[in-house]
Amino acid sequence: MLGRHKRTTSIDSIFWREWQQYQGCLYNCCLRRMRGNQTEAEDVLGMAMLRAREAWRTSSKPIDNVKVWLVRLVNNLCTNLLKKRDRLFSCEAKEELWVSQEEEPDLAA
Repeated sequence: MLGRHKRTTSIDSIFWREWQQYQGCLYNCCLRRMRGNQTEAEDVLGMAMLRAREAWRTSSKPIDNVKVWLVRLVNNLCTNLLKKRDRLFSCEAKEELWVSQEEEPDLAA
């Protein structure tokens, strides 16, 4: 039986090999989903890497198709970030509308 350190090192080396193999494809998925915004695509890719590594280490089940699993993770993170951004902009727009109505009450009617 492998010691805890050797097992973790082995799991990490396998993960990093798989991650590096698909990183370019994953970045392109992020870039496409984030509508060409490179900064947001890089942010999502970084979050995906951290989440994937943690899931890889803690999962009790083997991952049958690593590429599909990683692409799904990236797509889910992009979707969540886009929803969060849309909610934030929606709240800001409502707040702007409310403030402008307070400043010019004649236009609000």
